[in-house]
Amino acid sequence: MAMRTVSLLLGLSLVAAPSCGRKGPLVLPQGQAPMGVERLTAVSKDGTVVLTWANPVKAVSGKPLGPLGGIEIWVFERDAPAAGASLATAAIEASARLVRRIGAKDAPASSFVFEPVPAGATRLAFTVRVLDRKGRASEFSPPAVVEIVRPPAGGSSSSRRGT
Repeated sequence: MAMRTVSLLLGLSLVAAPSCGRKGPLVLPQGQAPMGVERLTAVSKDGTVVLTWANPVKAVSGKPLGPLGGIEIWVFERDAPAAGASLATAAIEASARLVRRIGAKDAPASSFVFEPVPAGATRLAFTVRVLDRKGRASEFSPPAVVEIVRPPAGGSSSSRRGT
């Protein structure tokens, strides 16, 4: 009888063991990486693009964020994604170009002027991410898309004839 009970318990544990634990992909705990920038905007002005954004003040974990270590500004010169689209880091790094890496000294900045706009470009998209002092990067911001407005040929000066 004891052998039958042991066999039953052993059989039940073998059946129950595979159903124990959490199913699904491994999810890492929220870390100390910075939150992403917010309210990224891009405005075309006289052959340049002016970018503005709000830097994060918290880490992903919700704790206050210390001083920023840097800011990266990326541009999509071809195949610009839709404004506000969510893109994976690998996709951005493969199809966009790093325009500028702003160092720790200037990291509190929340604006940048992109110039010169590439010849023939009619539409560009930009994304920004920040790094903390330990090099941990935020997620990329949703892209800001801008239609390029070029100054009229001949400049803004005009000549007048006196009478």
